[in-house]
Amino acid sequence: MHRISKRNRSIKHCVVAVLLLLLGTSCITNKSMTYLQTDDKLPQYAKAPYTYYRIQKNDELVIRLLSLNEEATAIFNLGTTGSTQATGYTYRVYDDGTIDIPFVEAIPVAGLTVREASKVIEERLKDFVPDAMVKVALANDKFYMLGVSGKGAFPLYKEKLNIFQALALTGQMANNADRKRVRLIRPNPEGGRPIVKQYDLRTITIIDSEYYYVQPNDVLYLGPIKGDFWKIENYSAAIGTLSTSLNFLVTVVNLGFSFR
Repeated sequence: MHRISKRNRSIKHCVVAVLLLLLGTSCITNKSMTYLQTDDKLPQYAKAPYTYYRIQKNDELVIRLLSLNEEATAIFNLGTTGSTQATGYTYRVYDDGTIDIPFVEAIPVAGLTVREASKVIEERLKDFVPDAMVKVALANDKFYMLGVSGKGAFPLYKEKLNIFQALALTGQMANNADRKRVRLIRPNPEGGRPIVKQYDLRTITIIDSEYYYVQPNDVLYLGPIKGDFWKIENYSAAIGTLSTSLNFLVTVVNLGFSFR
């Protein structure tokens, strides 16, 4: 009887140890993973007007001249300052904020939107080609993803690409991705250190806030949830693991007493 009682105490101690280990962990809950929550306890962001991207130094612009004058289009669409693309010719924005187009003085474009740059370049070219129409696009029209949900460069396939569409492009969001601490690294249009901001993806007020739309050259970083090593992503799996562990411990204890 004493031996059985001692064995039962050993099993009890093992069970208590496993339960304490389980209680020391926490679960990745639906609240930590669900988007667009209306909980007032979450951060609340003010609505902000959409701001169009403004051309910066070292950007690359795809410029295409349209005209009935085939000789003019042949000259201007085959310049000498960049690289050719199927839709036009690529021109780099120099450190002084200008681009060089054949037979035209340097044109300042830094600080302009793509639409504004199109008009400025078009007006310059009309001195040579009266019916000139200019189409400008950003060649480096990409954003970048880093962190536990993957990494890589992804195209901005439309002008107003929101954060959820951007994340959908990068693939399935990892369960342990910290949705409450998303970091945005954005080039500073005035130069100097990049702009770094942090925001919470779970609140519904993220919509139409200053964080909602992704801009060219943005870097999004999603780190792991703090202490995610001890977090349980699936309670069913955790219960199964606990049951297996307990069975194993009981077997070991019984075997130990059998050989005494």
